[in-house]
This record gives sequence, structure tokens and C-alpha cells, in this order.
Amino acid sequence: MKPVIYALVGLSLLGVGAHAQSTTSPLRPAKAAERQAAVLSIQTQLNAFARDDYKTAITYQSAGLKKNFASPDAFRTMIVRAYPEFAHFKSVQFGAARADATGNHVAIPVAVTGRDGITVRALYFLVRENKTYRIEGVHGGVQAPPDRADGVSGMDV
Repeated sequence: MKPVIYALVGLSLLGVGAHAQSTTSPLRPAKAAERQAAVLSIQTQLNAFARDDYKTAITYQSAGLKKNFASPDAFRTMIVRAYPEFAHFKSVQFGAARADATGNHVAIPVAVTGRDGITVRALYFLVRENKTYRIEGVHGGVQAPPDRADGVSGMDV
């Protein structure tokens, strides 16, 4: 996916209306401090996954996402089943971050390699809550279907 597509996908998932989507570049490149803060939140959550510390990991979810899980254990079950490379990650690479005009929302592509050696790509959406970026959603991050020759989900990192 190219940056403009990220922007359109990001806005749609961030709940921005069709009016904003009609512009050519609805998201701007994130400022260095915005990107650094977003990367820190994602990396800290991944590190908590690696320690099997889901009580800490869930604190990096947005208030809206936390409501989807009855407990940190329920969150753990979902992550381990749906996102095994994230739950057992070995390394992560971050792409260019994009932000809305206020910097309250940031989208950043990642490539996560699990301990199993499989790399998956995802687009993280973060929202600033209480001066910290929290994860508002993740698009992708699952293994490509076995019939996919290149094993890539189509996101540039």
C-alpha cells in the first residue's frame, strides 16, 4: 500500500468522514516526536507480550478497545490466537508514520517477525489519550494465506 492509501484506510478506521477523504493527502507525515511516541507505545506493548505480561500490555490499548476484553487474560487469549507473531515477536521494523492535522491520531506500518521466523505486516492506528499514544486498532498482522506466493500482505514497511 502506498502512503495515500494508508491515509485513506487510516481515516476510514479512525472514523473520519467522507469529506476529509476527498482531499489528496488527508494525513501528513508525522512529526519526529509523534512518531517516536507512537513507536514507544507499540514497542512497549510488544515487550510486555514477550514477557507474557498482558496486564501491562492491555494498558497500551485505547479506552475503546479495552472495553472489548473482560480481562487481561481474555486479551492474551485473543493476541496469542489471532496474532502469534506479535505475542512471540523476535523483531519489529517501523515504517513512516502519518498523523492527522492535530497529531491526536497516528498511523504507522510495521513488520513484525515472530520467533518462528515468519514476518507479518500491519498498520497500527494510535490515538493520544492522557498524553500517551494508545493502540486504537491494527489492520493486518496475520499470516498470508498459503496460496499467496510472496507471503506479503501488500503493505510497505
